[in-house]
Amino acid sequence: MSEISRRQHLPRLILTHAFTYAFSLIVYTISWFCLWNISRYLVSDLLLAGLFLPTGLKLAIYALSPRRLWPLFTIGEIGLIALMLPVISDDSTLYLLMLFSIFSHGLAIAFQPYWRRLDVYWKQLLALCCFAFAYANLCGIALLMVSKPMGMTIDYALEGAVSALTGGILLMPFFFLLYDYLHRQIWQPLSPTLVHQEITLRSSALVWCLAFFSIGLAAELTFLEEMKSLSLLLFLLPNIFMAYRYGWQGGVLASVMNSILLATARQISGSFDTDLELQSFIATQALIGLGLGIAISRQYLLSQQLKKANENLQAELHNKKQLAKQLVHVEEDIRKSVARELHDEIGQNITAIQIQSMLAKRLANSEQAETIADTTHELAMRIHTSTRQLLKQLRPQALDEMGLEAAIRQLATEMRFKERQVDFKLNFGILADRLDEVTAVTLYRIVQELLNNICKHAQASEVQLSLMPGSQFSLELRDNGVGLPDDWRSRGHGLRGIEERVHALSGQMTIRSNKLGCRITVNLPTKSDTT
Repeated sequence: MSEISRRQHLPRLILTHAFTYAFSLIVYTISWFCLWNISRYLVSDLLLAGLFLPTGLKLAIYALSPRRLWPLFTIGEIGLIALMLPVISDDSTLYLLMLFSIFSHGLAIAFQPYWRRLDVYWKQLLALCCFAFAYANLCGIALLMVSKPMGMTIDYALEGAVSALTGGILLMPFFFLLYDYLHRQIWQPLSPTLVHQEITLRSSALVWCLAFFSIGLAAELTFLEEMKSLSLLLFLLPNIFMAYRYGWQGGVLASVMNSILLATARQISGSFDTDLELQSFIATQALIGLGLGIAISRQYLLSQQLKKANENLQAELHNKKQLAKQLVHVEEDIRKSVARELHDEIGQNITAIQIQSMLAKRLANSEQAETIADTTHELAMRIHTSTRQLLKQLRPQALDEMGLEAAIRQLATEMRFKERQVDFKLNFGILADRLDEVTAVTLYRIVQELLNNICKHAQASEVQLSLMPGSQFSLELRDNGVGLPDDWRSRGHGLRGIEERVHALSGQMTIRSNKLGCRITVNLPTKSDTT
């Protein structure tokens, strides 16, 4: 069934391919002939005209079209040149054009494997420029080799190479721009909505180019003869502006349009004495526009990639911060749960053991039994004391019963600052409704660790603790002690633990220490920020 279907579609397939080949051949030959006639308007010599603008079309077609169409283009170009033999008396010129057509075909065969490996626009544009440069050198060498038999000068060979290079540098990026647009553009069927949709044209680029051209042309007509070269530099302004504004696409468009304007300016003011000067300036401004455009487009692409990478890093950092916050919350929940279990289960069991040991002592019939009961009671008391200490480390009971301010004052009392002749001052201004449970426990543990360090190491006589509200909770502890050692990060596990916990809650911790004292500041987000 598939074979029958294939045979049925074979005539249609043949017609489709025949139409494709015929259409490609007609479009290419007409375009080549039109560009050759335009080149004859700019360049008086027939051979140089054939090497000028047609080179850009020919090399671009070879680079961008399927290889199966290349023989068709080569045969069509040679056939078109052969048709002009009866009209043009200079047969040697036409024969050289045929030879150059074969050269371009062979060079394209060598260029295509390298071209297929390129997938980045700036590499493709540079490869096209190298392709044009290689073809121009090949044409120049060929003209140099036949210069003596055909009575040509070395300067003529140079002009031929420059003509081919200028045409390639000017038009190959332009055709690549069209190819890139048509290849990447997402085409949609013409729906009723699109039929009635107004077409908006962005004419700002055209207006800018015309404005710069008018300035350059006015300068060309009004400047003195010795300042004419300066006025030519004004023609580079569209290339620079368009490359800066629109990247390599703007640079290519400005180069093509500027070339048309330069040719017009030559007819009006006679700026260029020879064709070689005109072509050299066209190639120069095209390279400037293309080079600036590639650099700016690549810089923009790199900045976009850097921006995207920064956004990904920011998102990853945000996720890690959220995960760290969740870990802190989970840790506090586990601490609270374990503390409750210790208090309810183990605490009750220890109390029961104490009661049973007291009853066993009363009912003991021997001294040995009383000793065992006393030992059991003493062990139960030790376990009870250890459990209370463990409960205090897991979950400060004073914080749940009295609140943060009262718990901190009780903590200062337990530190026995008065007995140590330490002047302790507390400035507490945090509202309870803006303080969530995890932040309150964190602030309490921070204060506990800092006050404990002061009691052990600071040798301070004055301690001032301030907890103030604001856009963030601010905790500041000052003392007039001996300060922290330089290697406190490697020695002080407590401070490093505080710092890690503060960072996990998206806070900040700064430590300033010298021989006259220490100042530690901690900023934590408020309840509204954390939610």
